[in-house]
Amino acid sequence: MDLAAAAPSCASCYTQLAGAYCHACGEKTLHRHDYALKHFLEHTVDTLTHFDLRVLRDLWWQVRRPGFLAAEWLQGRRVRHAQPVQLFLITNLLFYLLASVSHFSPFETGLGSHTHSLNGYSTLANRLVQHHLQHTGTLAATYTEHFNQLAHTYSKSLVFLFIPLMVGPLWLLFWQQRRYFVEWIMLSTYLFAGLLLLYALAALLSLSGRLWSPLLAVLNNDGIVGPTMLLLTIAYVAAFFGGAFPRQPAVLRWGKALLYGFSFFIALVVPYRFVLFMVCYWAAS
Repeated sequence: MDLAAAAPSCASCYTQLAGAYCHACGEKTLHRHDYALKHFLEHTVDTLTHFDLRVLRDLWWQVRRPGFLAAEWLQGRRVRHAQPVQLFLITNLLFYLLASVSHFSPFETGLGSHTHSLNGYSTLANRLVQHHLQHTGTLAATYTEHFNQLAHTYSKSLVFLFIPLMVGPLWLLFWQQRRYFVEWIMLSTYLFAGLLLLYALAALLSLSGRLWSPLLAVLNNDGIVGPTMLLLTIAYVAAFFGGAFPRQPAVLRWGKALLYGFSFFIALVVPYRFVLFMVCYWAAS
């Protein structure tokens, strides 16, 4: 009886374990190897080749209870849910399709924004474009149109860059958690998958027609889309932090969400747009 009482229990169903896997639900007992980067990469490759119907239910959890799936993953309750990478891929696909047909994308940036904005690389961007125009004899208007068409496509394909870009801010905001590096990657994956789903729903809303025309005018206006989506992002992040790390004071949770939103804006304006510019510049050349 003493040995049974001391036996570890399953993180998902709390059944006493007698091996590496729970005999009741199949949940795996986590070991140090599960947090190794090599194991993470191997598992990611395997995930990319399968489709799990549980992802459909997890999409609903991302909307209904932001942060719940991340909390489940951190607690080791993973057998009932799809893998985070797979969830992100499906969400990214939904966002890509809806943003393409609705012409709504908060990540899209035209050539003028790259060459004439205070983003830290506008001088380099302008010099590269001018060199290309002089070398090829292409008209500026023709090149700009071609570049913007490429940006419309690649801006929705490169959003995965935000996962590694936002790992650092997550770690700084919750450094006291003292978690493995792979755990921060998974947290960033869950969080940005949720944000992409939020943006996909905004794109879906823009397809609803004339009934929502006043709201459409706000969401699709270039001068408002940044602040509007930033506010929606902060609100979702605050809800996510509350679900992933419960028992936080509301003031602290919203304060961290504001800091995350600011970091997200910086990542969008500088490193993400720089990569977007270089990809589009290379493709247009």
